Amino acid sequence: MSGNAIATSSRQFEAQLTEVLGLMHTQADRLAQSLIELQTATHPWQSYLLQPGFAIEAAERLGVTFDTPFTLAAALFANLDYGEQHLPGDARNTLQTPGLLAAPAEIIALAQELNASKVEFQQLTATIKESLAPRPALERDRVLREMLGNAGFSRTHLRQCYRQILLCPERPDAVALSWIKARKSIRKVSVDWCEKKLVQLDPQGQDQGIQYQRQLLAGLHKSQHDRLRQIQMQSRPNLQVAEIFRDKQEEYRQVGYAAMPVLVNSGGDRTLPEFTRVDHNPPLSQRRTRRDLRIEKTPFLAALRVHLANDSPN
Repeated sequence: MSGNAIATSSRQFEAQLTEVLGLMHTQADRLAQSLIELQTATHPWQSYLLQPGFAIEAAERLGVTFDTPFTLAAALFANLDYGEQHLPGDARNTLQTPGLLAAPAEIIALAQELNASKVEFQQLTATIKESLAPRPALERDRVLREMLGNAGFSRTHLRQCYRQILLCPERPDAVALSWIKARKSIRKVSVDWCEKKLVQLDPQGQDQGIQYQRQLLAGLHKSQHDRLRQIQMQSRPNLQVAEIFRDKQEEYRQVGYAAMPVLVNSGGDRTLPEFTRVDHNPPLSQRRTRRDLRIEKTPFLAALRVHLANDSPN
């Protein structure tokens, strides 16, 4: 593709980003204002927000207390950009406050519109990255950031823009809540797989950190090749939400994991349906480390989250 063609394509993408992000911010502000109006209504609307440590921290960063749950949700839903409430370097983290809020049908509709724009935005960024596929991942991210800046939205927090607001648009007979503990997956990887991934991260060989890790990998004794394990962590527990309908027979539908308050159709009486009450904090895990597979705490290849197992399983 010629330089002029690339520039034209970039301008087209930037125009699309301006349009979809502008609409998304307008929709988020409209939803937030409607939720604040519920908070200040003469007759209260029912809410149930949990307060684990990460939710308390999120509320503090947003400058809103749990005494005003609808205002807290409004601030969270409208938080689409990086700001003072985000710690430096936390691009992969999002502000989370799980729970339930009773809401009228018109607010559910506003959230659905916002969710649709979030999907459109995520599809657009995926298309942009796909158009940059020949380039290394870090360069694709940099170019996307430049496009967002040129579109007027340089501080866009991608993960917070992507995540959907969970909804119960039809009032269920009950809502089931349960904590899903933080999970860790461990999978065996090969030397060839690690080398390929490191090359993809630094195809030009200019990143000293990546090149050092390639040297470590090349120097790994053959007897240790079977000990490479990639660890993927979900650091926070999740609140799993399901809705229950009891028309003719009990029907159980998964709503999803509630990183943000779930908006539940109030059915016109400002209340939540029957729901499970759970502890603010999930129960502590009793899981023990397998005796046949103990992982060294310090990563061997930090860029890939690859560690060495002390002992290989039989």
